Amino acid sequence: MNDNPQSPAPGWYPTPEGEQRFWDGSKWLSLPAPGSTDSTAKKPSWRRPPRRVVVIAAAVLLVLAIGGTTLKIANDSRVESELQASQQAAQLAAEEAAKVEAERVATVAAEKDAADSAERVRRLLAVSGIESSVQTMAQGHADKGTINGPIISVTCSPVGGGSTDDLTASTTVFECFAANKDNGDGTMSGYKYNSTMNWDTGRYTYGFGAP
Repeated sequence: MNDNPQSPAPGWYPTPEGEQRFWDGSKWLSLPAPGSTDSTAKKPSWRRPPRRVVVIAAAVLLVLAIGGTTLKIANDSRVESELQASQQAAQLAAEEAAKVEAERVATVAAEKDAADSAERVRRLLAVSGIESSVQTMAQGHADKGTINGPIISVTCSPVGGGSTDDLTASTTVFECFAANKDNGDGTMSGYKYNSTMNWDTGRYTYGFGAP
């Protein structure tokens, strides 16, 4: 019973903190608020991690990101370096191969030039042999009275555009002149002979008369 008519009636009243407290008519009682099983129980609440922890975590993530970027850059640099080294090696190999090929071509060319020079000398010597054979034949004819002698000299020259320098020709026909008289004016009189040389076999035929 409320003995003080000006005092509020007993009951639950809100506090400035937003809680409920019981008034018995003369004083406040420390009773659990309505609907609460434990007046000392606290509601669970989420606490924000300390700022230091957040900063450390961010720093770790930054280090990992930088490390990953650094590793990628290092790997890309290594791949680029290996690619450049491979390209340089390929270029050096190509240059070396070109050098070897150039040396081979030069060697083959030099060998061919030497062989061609030797062949030209052989052909000139062969022409001298033909002239000697024709002179022997012409002198024999003079000795027999077939032609007038004596035979002073014999010269043989290719006919039909032939040449001893044309190494592609397998045969050459020669017109030979057996001189038996010096005309005194830079000309000679004489008789014509002929010869055909087979350069592949190195054998030749010759006879009296123009080719």
